[in-house]
Amino acid sequence: MRIGIASHNYPPHLGGLEAIVHQLARRFAREHDVTVVTTAWDGRRGVTKEEGVTVHRLPAWHGTEERGVPYATPVGPGIFDALAALRSCDVVHAHGSLYSTTMLGSWARRRGVPLFITEHVGFVEYQSRALNTLQKLAWTSIGSPLVRRSHKVIAYNSRVADWLSTRFGPGSVAFIANGVDTTVFGPVSTDEQRQARQRLGLPVGERLALFVGRAAQKKNLEVMLASTPRGYRLVVCGAKRVLPDDVFNLGALPYAAMPHVFAAVDFLVHPATGEGFPVTVQEAMAGGLPVVLLWDSGYAQSVSRDALVAVESLDAVGSAAARLAADPEQRAAISRRARDYAVQNWDWDVTVSRHLELFAAARWPQS
Repeated sequence: MRIGIASHNYPPHLGGLEAIVHQLARRFAREHDVTVVTTAWDGRRGVTKEEGVTVHRLPAWHGTEERGVPYATPVGPGIFDALAALRSCDVVHAHGSLYSTTMLGSWARRRGVPLFITEHVGFVEYQSRALNTLQKLAWTSIGSPLVRRSHKVIAYNSRVADWLSTRFGPGSVAFIANGVDTTVFGPVSTDEQRQARQRLGLPVGERLALFVGRAAQKKNLEVMLASTPRGYRLVVCGAKRVLPDDVFNLGALPYAAMPHVFAAVDFLVHPATGEGFPVTVQEAMAGGLPVVLLWDSGYAQSVSRDALVAVESLDAVGSAAARLAADPEQRAAISRRARDYAVQNWDWDVTVSRHLELFAAARWPQS
């Protein structure tokens, strides 16, 4: 099967969506012919062959990135070659209903070729009225027409799945949980943690809590910075930022460095809102890290609350982190439960198989 994937961003651009798309693409490519159409980033552009995947990186405008809204718009040469590549595919799988690359994927496919869209977040409530108004307009003019044109929309968060079902009908939505590589992300020894801290320039003898996220309002880093940490120091990575002197700022790290980052810290704090199910949380739990997670009802189908520290409000995140930092027995117990849950419930092979079954059933339906 020839599978075309359209994604507004792809590694080396950092983010959870990018990590998901990369994992799917390279795993599809083990048995199928895979083409990814995405945008150029950090000097990477043109057509390359990576892990068996043909990747078209188009010159693009990334101007909204500075405002925490990663909306890449392809411009310039390479678009027609990318469209031709997608037109040669048997199925097109696009990521994000509102993105211009999803529009490209929809336009490019031949008549009768099924389009699948993975919707990662649905409608995100921002504090900015302007952003919310713009998002409503985008769903009306771009997202809804594209979803209705698709064979099926895929969700991996039950809140998003419910929102899509209400908007487009339950038969239009498929729920597929994402996987995690439990070999790459795994528990480490005390000595391995010490080595990881030395590699990253972090102190060996302190309790460290990790925050991972791009520079976006919905990640709620300011809430963590405003809370006075008790018994731990905050380590932040995921974007170039100016941070207070008492915070360890790792900046924007390549995805390949993340296993070392998880190995170096004692627990993860994830206070973001409007997420799918966060890849960062899956990877941390696979590594046996306790996680303090701002709970979203959409996570219920993806993870058990018993496998982490679930909190109901942003105001409670800081105090929950302080209690976890002060209680080594609780950290050890949650660490074991987190790792066990990841190994037993998140398997990339199952995730990939579910996608391929959907693609095949649409391309070659049973008579």
